[in-house]
Amino acid sequence: MINSFVKGRRTLSLIVGVCLVLTLTCGLGNSAFIIQAEAQEDPIKILFVMDHDYGFTYSPIRTVFERFGWNVTTTALDATIISCDYSHNVPLDVDILLTDIDDVTEYDILTIIGGSSHEMLRTNQTALDLIRDAVSEDLIVTAWCRAVRVLAAADVIDGKNVTGRADYQAEYEAAGATFFELVPPVTDGNIITSVRSTFYREETCNAIGAAVGFYEPNVPTLTSASVSPSPTAVDIVPLLTADLDDETFVYMVNCKIYKLNSTGGRPVAYTFHIGMNATDTENQFECVIRHLDLGNYTVDLLVWDCFMNYVEFTDAVEFSVLEELPTTTNTVQGLDPMQWLIPGAIVGGVATVLVVVLVLVKKR
Repeated sequence: MINSFVKGRRTLSLIVGVCLVLTLTCGLGNSAFIIQAEAQEDPIKILFVMDHDYGFTYSPIRTVFERFGWNVTTTALDATIISCDYSHNVPLDVDILLTDIDDVTEYDILTIIGGSSHEMLRTNQTALDLIRDAVSEDLIVTAWCRAVRVLAAADVIDGKNVTGRADYQAEYEAAGATFFELVPPVTDGNIITSVRSTFYREETCNAIGAAVGFYEPNVPTLTSASVSPSPTAVDIVPLLTADLDDETFVYMVNCKIYKLNSTGGRPVAYTFHIGMNATDTENQFECVIRHLDLGNYTVDLLVWDCFMNYVEFTDAVEFSVLEELPTTTNTVQGLDPMQWLIPGAIVGGVATVLVVVLVLVKKR
């Protein structure tokens, strides 16, 4: 009895061990078990120097830099500042008091946000010293619209080419600068000045990105695009996946889906226009496509990188919707055959091993 019990326990242990090994083998082929730990570079740090009566372009400018993936820190001489009348006097609690900044070199860029007056910044010695330190430490120092007056007050634009609000041309020139009216952003050394913050916003942000070696003008490229399952059927929701490549990163992808006519031609109007979602894989986007009728379809991809460099890929992928899938099509909803065939074979192997083990136990 004791020997039979020991043999039974050993056999049970063998069965459990085999199952564990095969389960782990299945898991190794599953993306859920794959850990991708790519080292990320430290994001660029940009310091927003602000004053009371800050302009309405603050939020759109911040949005662009956050789209870049940069860390934005706001600072002012007061803990809470109020926007201009045009922006409905909205209060903003800054991240850090300007007087609490001990080392400006903790940041890569200092940018003075536009506004109505900048009276506190222009007349405060601590603020002006911070700007001078940033310039002398070769940080990228930028000013938007009226904020160029603060650079003039800090005496850091002597011999520089600048733009800004023409109302204050005399102040810029008194500080030794050469003024250009109503032009795109001007980069001179490590100082960048701009005007018309709404019209030139993207261009100014890209100029700032270029100054720190971040900007690139190239559009993304398409690596692959697929619809799974393909062909699909009216009762199956297919998944559209697009893999792209970009020197920085892809920011946004939309798709336009066209149902082809009876002669195989594409209509003028699209059937669906869908925004695609980013996945855990870098520069990969996907979306499900619902409510498809019978027929043949083609997909265009509309792609933007973080600098709004835009490209459109026409007929990136084609697929068909059938009444039902052919019986010879080895397709599971949302998976291509290889995604379920290999795990299925392994599960079948587990069952075979268990049968063999049980036969051996009975013989004993």
